[in-house]
Amino acid sequence: MLKGCKFKLLPTTVAVSSALFTQIAVADSEGEHDKMVVMGNPLQATEVFIDSEQLERQQANDINDIFRTDPEVSIGGGTGVAQKIYVRGLEDSQLNVTIDGAVQSGNIFHHQGRLSIEPELLKQVEVAAGAGRATDGAGALGGAIRFKTKDAEDMLQGGERFGGLVKAGYYDNTEGYKTSVSGYGYLTDNVSVVATMVYSDLGNYTDGDGNEQPFTEAQNKVGFIKLVGDITDAQKITLSYDHRGDEAYRNFKPHWAASKGNPPIDQEMNRDTFTLNYGVNPAANPYLELDVTAYNTETELKHKSRPDASRERNNIAKTHSYGGDIRNTSSFNSFAVTYGVDYRKDKTEGTFLAWRPDTFIFKGTVAGVYVQSDFRIVEPLLLSVGGRYDTYELEDSYGTEVDHSGFSPNVSLNYSIIPGLNVYAGYAEAFRGAQIPDSFMTDIELDPNRKAERAHNTEVGASWVNGGLNLSATAYINKIDDVVGKSAKNQGDLETKGFTARAGYTFNDLSMSLSFNHSRSDLDGQRLYDGNFGIGTSTGDTWVADINYYILDNLLIGYTGRYVDRLDDVVEEPYKGEVYIYSEKPGYAVHDIYSQWKPLSGEELTLSLAVKNLFDKNYRDHASYGDVDPTAVASSEPGRDIRFNVAYAF
Repeated sequence: MLKGCKFKLLPTTVAVSSALFTQIAVADSEGEHDKMVVMGNPLQATEVFIDSEQLERQQANDINDIFRTDPEVSIGGGTGVAQKIYVRGLEDSQLNVTIDGAVQSGNIFHHQGRLSIEPELLKQVEVAAGAGRATDGAGALGGAIRFKTKDAEDMLQGGERFGGLVKAGYYDNTEGYKTSVSGYGYLTDNVSVVATMVYSDLGNYTDGDGNEQPFTEAQNKVGFIKLVGDITDAQKITLSYDHRGDEAYRNFKPHWAASKGNPPIDQEMNRDTFTLNYGVNPAANPYLELDVTAYNTETELKHKSRPDASRERNNIAKTHSYGGDIRNTSSFNSFAVTYGVDYRKDKTEGTFLAWRPDTFIFKGTVAGVYVQSDFRIVEPLLLSVGGRYDTYELEDSYGTEVDHSGFSPNVSLNYSIIPGLNVYAGYAEAFRGAQIPDSFMTDIELDPNRKAERAHNTEVGASWVNGGLNLSATAYINKIDDVVGKSAKNQGDLETKGFTARAGYTFNDLSMSLSFNHSRSDLDGQRLYDGNFGIGTSTGDTWVADINYYILDNLLIGYTGRYVDRLDDVVEEPYKGEVYIYSEKPGYAVHDIYSQWKPLSGEELTLSLAVKNLFDKNYRDHASYGDVDPTAVASSEPGRDIRFNVAYAF
């Protein structure tokens, strides 16, 4: 974001960073130096920002809701716990995902999602698709997703010192509800705090054909606290704690429908994250903009079969990650450089009481050093050059060790033809060595000849901003050599080719956007299929339309439509020694409408109404598991869901 500026996102559902790479000069108090601040990334020109206002008016309740308006992102899995993120067809395990800088490493179980975040807590979400800048972190083969949570200043209104927010929502599809309460304010002139508790209780959902999907219920408990201390005008320290608990009686493999081989069992998952951020940014010193992050995350999943179960499936899976990042940015008249180091220690363990009492453990470390430089060669031309060097160490339960190290360079050019019209081109590599596997795969033995993965990402594109109109288009080719999936073994070479286009227009109280993505991923020449766990899957061409209109100053109405084309390429999928062939994933269109009304002049009261899947379409998202094996089929997605929410701030 632009330092020293209030960057207001357009009221479109997805605000495109159409300037792509913008430089501003901020004079210091003595006028001797200029500070160059860079926003955007020509290597990731379709970088997308999703803000809290968008999430609130659409009543986002899970990961699917968060990314519903981005055509490059698909979410499969039906029920919340099973949802996986796919960016340009690549599973989120191929991306570097952070929450307030805390890396979300490891995976508990490949038959469910590895990421969980409460939308109520989010200030913004950034999606940077494709390997890009060195500052994106280690192993960002398919890009990066950055979640940022709210602090007290984001929630206080006007000159308030203290405040509170109470919310209650009802979801008619699941006959469920969600409540939250937040308190926030200044403990002293320099220390603020926000504390939030969220509880939701959702029953089984019903698909578009009116069929109840059994064992899709969920109970979620979230606790969050964030302290911010302004030590001096130039120094800030932030400490946060985030707990998320999920409990339900659901299918052993939640992203598949119930079957003889997939019985329901009691499941409980808890995740706890501590994060510390420290920043120093003196206005009079353009050479010092220090940002330090430290974090500790623990996740645990428990399976417990009931006494009358046909088969025992008692398991305990755990992951533990801690690490940090130290970076500084030094700015000059026409040059800025960010440099730093990062480190992460990972551990995953699985205890599978159903077939043996042993606990299997993998331990891994990742350490890196990086630099990213931005040069204004001449006024219209900006050159970015960077790189990072990372080392990986991994040890399995049997004492086998694998070590990898490698360099990841990047370079890009951005040229402003005329004010508002930019063209850009970039190339980036991302190196990833051996990392901890899925907790349910810890009983395997490492292949000592396992190769490191390396992504090669090339992008070209253009953007144009003229008044309320903004347009952008990007073409990309991303190749990943020796890609690794859930088996922790090299699976082959992956190539993704695609194109993304976005258009947005804002006029007075009306804003509209239309975006499109086409991508195709092939593993050793064959299109990705749903069984490529840990790598990705294939999705059809996707269009997203979004319209927002303020009928009155305090009354907003909106529409979002997501259209996914039929995917009819024949795919041969091996299963249990046989080859199954399926020729299509049917296309679908899903329509959402929503409104938000603030009837009181002080805006304390907010009433929100949203209808998801307005026409009760029965469909299966292309990112959900297909139907090759009749015993392993994903449930259909939820049908029409009418959501009503009341929020009162005081």
